[in-house]
Amino acid sequence: MNENDLLQHVYSANRALPAGVQIPPGDDLGAMAFGGDTLLVGVDQLIGGVHFDPHTASPEQIGRKAVTRNLSDIAAMAAEPVAAVAAVTLPVNCQDAWVRRLFDATRQTAAAYHCPLIGGDIAMARGPLSLTVTVWARPGGIAPVTRRGAQPGDAIYVSGALGHSLPTGHHLDFEPRLALARALAGDKALRPRAMMDLSDGLAQDLPRMVDHAEIDAAALPLRSGPGTDAHSDAHSDGAEDRPAWQHAVGDGEDYELLLIAEPHVVYPDTVAGVPLTRVGRVTSSGGAVVCTPDGARHPLQGLGWEHRGAPQ
Repeated sequence: MNENDLLQHVYSANRALPAGVQIPPGDDLGAMAFGGDTLLVGVDQLIGGVHFDPHTASPEQIGRKAVTRNLSDIAAMAAEPVAAVAAVTLPVNCQDAWVRRLFDATRQTAAAYHCPLIGGDIAMARGPLSLTVTVWARPGGIAPVTRRGAQPGDAIYVSGALGHSLPTGHHLDFEPRLALARALAGDKALRPRAMMDLSDGLAQDLPRMVDHAEIDAAALPLRSGPGTDAHSDAHSDGAEDRPAWQHAVGDGEDYELLLIAEPHVVYPDTVAGVPLTRVGRVTSSGGAVVCTPDGARHPLQGLGWEHRGAPQ
């Protein structure tokens, strides 16, 4: 079973949830009515050999990513972080000093984003390191933006740049787009109809928002830097050559925002210091495709990142 099939099975049980559930499984965070307010909750796990290379990633990078990938989910709903807890399964051969560095990085990162680490659990086992962080968030005066609500004709935007996240190291040092999300969602003229964080690549994540869309391959902002060749479409890490647009939609681990806005909305080039790029539009038929300059239409299906391989 692949990830999307399992998710559909999970979502099929949403109707059985109690009335207090305001946002059920199927979004970046879940939400419950709580004391006259809304409490948003999310959880993500970080596993050695899947989300980081255990041979090269430092404990500081691992601890930071465990927190910031959760904060990216909070950003996707334009919410404010409140607190976090963490559960870690340590390999039996971990050194004490290394583990302390991991804990300190997790705690310090959470504190830096006003999301204090207030508890957790520790275990040891024969296997890879696994670090799971659960976060709470609140609307903070801005109604959460969900993945639902897009309509045909709407504009599709992305923040920052896409692709080459692993060879450039971006997947370990990205900045969650908290300020950008709240700046847009809190402005009636700019508020997105729908929004989510890009973690599995545009090819995987866009179909989780809409059934039909056209992406302009030439408009996609491709990430460059160490580990990529800015003058060609190839990875410099030995990966098979692919067109630049395939890296942008399929590499994953971008942790940028995918935004869908009403057709008349035109976003500034930069908001809260982050570039915004219009990359396509929602359509009423034809599936989700990338349109290349030669006139070809390439289905997005099968191009995104699956949680099955070690980042190298």
